[in-house]
Amino acid sequence: MLQAASAESLDGLSTSSPSVAYWHGGAPGRAVGEYLLPPSVTHTPHVLSAFMGEEGRARAGVRADRVYVATQYEAAALFAALFPGGGWVYRVLPEGPLEADPDCDDPTLSLACPRARVVEVLQLHPADVVRILESVQNGGMT
Repeated sequence: MLQAASAESLDGLSTSSPSVAYWHGGAPGRAVGEYLLPPSVTHTPHVLSAFMGEEGRARAGVRADRVYVATQYEAAALFAALFPGGGWVYRVLPEGPLEADPDCDDPTLSLACPRARVVEVLQLHPADVVRILESVQNGGMT
C-alpha cells in the first residue's frame, strides 16, 4: 500500500466506509469540500499525454465534460504521480450519473461523472512517486 505524506479529511466522513471509495489523481492544491470540475469548465491546459491521440487531440471516448474517478487508490496514485511535478490523490464523492470510462478495459475501475466533491486529500510521499514512475518505465502500473 502506498503511504501518504499528509492527509486531510472532511469531518463526519469515515475513511473506512464499507461502501465503494472513489479516488481521483491529478493536480495538487484542492482542499476538502471543493469540487473537481471537468476541463471543459476549468479550461485546464494540462491533459495527461496518456489520453492524447494524434495532433494533441483527446483520444476517442475521452470526454472533456467529465471528471474521471477510480475505484482503486493505486490507479488514482498512478495518475497523480504522472502529473508534472507530482500531483495529489483525492478521495471524492462523485455527483451526477456515473458512466463507464470507454477508454478503460475494466468498466469497474474508471468511471466518469459531471463533477466530484473532495472529501479527503492525500499528498503522495516523494518515494512513492519515484517508485510509481520507475514501475511505469519498466512496463508496470504501480
